[in-house]
Amino acid sequence: MKIYHNIEQGSAEWHELRHGKIGGTRSKQILIKSDTLLIDLLAELTEPFDEDNDENYKSDAMENGSFLEPQARIELTKYCGVEFLEVGWIQSDNELLGVSPDGISECATIGCEIKCPQAKEHLRTCLTNEIPLKHIDQCVHNFQVNTELKEFYFMSYRPESIKPMFVKKLTRESLVNIGTDAKPVIKTITEVIELKETAVKQLEVKIKESLNKLKF
Repeated sequence: MKIYHNIEQGSAEWHELRHGKIGGTRSKQILIKSDTLLIDLLAELTEPFDEDNDENYKSDAMENGSFLEPQARIELTKYCGVEFLEVGWIQSDNELLGVSPDGISECATIGCEIKCPQAKEHLRTCLTNEIPLKHIDQCVHNFQVNTELKEFYFMSYRPESIKPMFVKKLTRESLVNIGTDAKPVIKTITEVIELKETAVKQLEVKIKESLNKLKF
């Protein structure tokens, strides 16, 4: 595992590190029975990195999150007593995997993911007292990439809300839903990682076979 502290998230260098890799955003596709992830990776692995790629686009919501993130990180430190360092990218020993947490402790055993959503989503998270399903895989991915990780904090932060902060701590034994609200599939994070490790190995075989087919 290698930690890149001096790479700014969203920069050209950051995008190049993520090129052809499964990061937090893509991690939700690992267990989906589809060729979408395979094609996405092959498209990057078979062409050089282009810093003008559309992936560099940031929506207004993303820009708002980037603006509020330092403030949120300070509030999270006050809440849990852990000082989180900024980090650009954590590269797994498996070259296909990496992740960009919003903060990590100096010893790299505690991490965090900070979301600064719109009002409705933040209130829904606070009322349900649960991490939104769309963010579960990203949280699990941090444990999969960083084998030293023991605790991970998910934070929803909206300073103008009546309840500005929602925080939930996860460990490898935490139960998470990798299904849907209608059809939940409840497993520990350790169990989910085991499933994903198997799926990644199968994906690696498919990538190798596909690359061989593309060679003339």
